[in-house]
This record gives sequence, C-alpha cells and structure tokens, in this order.
Amino acid sequence: MALKRHFFIFSLLIFIIGCSSTPFTELNSRDDFQLEQGSTFKIRLNKDLLPVEMDPILIENLGEATKEYLVGTGFKFSKDALLTIDLSVTSKDKIKYDDFRFYGYPMYRSYLYDQDRISSIPEFFLRISVKDEELDKTLWTGLTKWRKGSSYAPKDLVAAELLVENLLVNL
Repeated sequence: MALKRHFFIFSLLIFIIGCSSTPFTELNSRDDFQLEQGSTFKIRLNKDLLPVEMDPILIENLGEATKEYLVGTGFKFSKDALLTIDLSVTSKDKIKYDDFRFYGYPMYRSYLYDQDRISSIPEFFLRISVKDEELDKTLWTGLTKWRKGSSYAPKDLVAAELLVENLLVNL
C-alpha cells in the first residue's frame, strides 16, 4: 500500500512539474543592462531573411506582441528612437539518430523498424536583442526555441504574447 502511495505522489509531482514548466531561454546582457522606464524604442524584424518553413504572419505577430508588451510596461514606441528591439526568427534541423537500443524486436508498432534510422526535427529560434544605434552595440539579448506543434509555438497572437513576455520579463 505504501509503495502505491509513493508512486502516486511521485507521478503527481512529475505531472505538476511538467505542466508548470517554461520554455527554453538564454539571456545575456552588457554591464547588467536594464531598460530605463520611459525609454523610446523601435522594432526591426528579419522578414527578409525568414526561412521558407516559417509563416511571415508569425514574425509580424511576434513584433506586435513585443510592441504591446513594452508599451504596456511603460516604454514608448517611436520610429526615430535610438534603441532598436531586433527580432530574428530562424530554424534549424535537429538530427535524431535511433540506434535500435530500446526495442527488443525488429518489428515495432506493426512496421519494420530500421536499425539505423535518422530523422530530422525542425526547431525554431527567436532572438530578441536590444541595440543602441548611437553606440552600435547590443545591450541585451534573449533566445528561446520551440518545435512545430509545441505548446510554446506562437501559433496566434495570444501564444506569441506569452512567448515574448517570457523573454522580456527579464529585461
């Protein structure tokens, strides 16, 4: 009975941790940079360098979400600002090699299983950088990634706002 109870508690704990996780993020700043309250900014998107598999509406949604978040937290948007919020979206294929270690039979799920199966999984990356045009330096940068079909994928404006907020809350 105690073993069942411990297993149930462990399973519940893993479930709660899995549901409350956040997407992958990497942050870096120059001299502990903090954006001053009331600063003006402009947004630049890399729509011209967008990979073919990316939807151009997606990066526009990310730009709108960034603008709405920063304006909502007390910053000002101006097309002539010296601070540039640079949004870059790119993709990269992650190579997955399956060496047949975990299957005991050559048949798996009713189809013949290749022993040396190589597959690629596209991963998408979003980098948001704060650049000072006058000094020509990057002051702050944040990176996040997601896979197609992931719960963190910015499919619509609401999901884009959540992804951008997760990065910019650290600004």
